[in-house]
Amino acid sequence: MLKHPVIGLNMSMDLIDKYEKFDFLVPVSYVDAVIGAGGIPICIPPYPNIDMLDRFLPILDGFVLIGGDDYRPEHYGGHPQPENELMPERRDRFDLMLAKWLLQETAMPVLGVCGGHQLISIAQGGALVQDIRTEWKDPSGGQLLLHSGRERNDNDKNQFHHPVRREKDSLIALVTKAIPDEALPANSYHHQAVHPRRVGHSLRPSAWAADGVIEAIEPADDSPWAQSGRFVLGIQWHPERMQDEEPHRNIFRALIEAARRK
Repeated sequence: MLKHPVIGLNMSMDLIDKYEKFDFLVPVSYVDAVIGAGGIPICIPPYPNIDMLDRFLPILDGFVLIGGDDYRPEHYGGHPQPENELMPERRDRFDLMLAKWLLQETAMPVLGVCGGHQLISIAQGGALVQDIRTEWKDPSGGQLLLHSGRERNDNDKNQFHHPVRREKDSLIALVTKAIPDEALPANSYHHQAVHPRRVGHSLRPSAWAADGVIEAIEPADDSPWAQSGRFVLGIQWHPERMQDEEPHRNIFRALIEAARRK
């Protein structure tokens, strides 16, 4: 019988009323993607004390860092942003400690999605392009894509896809079973991106949008992670929302297979 690895997921905090009461939540699509790939999801709220991490380490085989609002720019030397773009401080503080702990203190397989992909970079000393529309220029001189759903018409939010170019023989190419020279259609719900000049220690970019925005990061070839075969993968798009398509399902399957080998 195949092992069903236990996969941790961090959680969002949403303000639910004018009295500043918060709910913890994880979108159903993440939970279903883990279950569909053969894992058992366990949702981990942002604990007030990082010492509690040691208590759930023994039960976990892998982790998914989910998306959400923006991480605070002081973590990577960025410029100030409007408070309404940023996640609550409690989640921000916990997520950064969690990511550093997962990446630097364990050998656990880790998948980061959208904001979780950016968090992997930040935890490893990387930085972000804080707003693609105003701060990014296509290196080839082309037109910027409308990466953020807020920049598109309501009717386009769920239908918008753009091509992602995957580096040959990269982890993301192998996981999604890339056909040579064929781009992968992916969705897009972000206004920030991993900065190409500060991707993070032991990391390298391995997939790009047509306008040069980084769409995936993974272990650098000379890193201890690559040498040990550790699964660490950041994905800028939302594969959990595209589970009806094989390449995107395969991303979660690869996490589960890596967790089985842990």
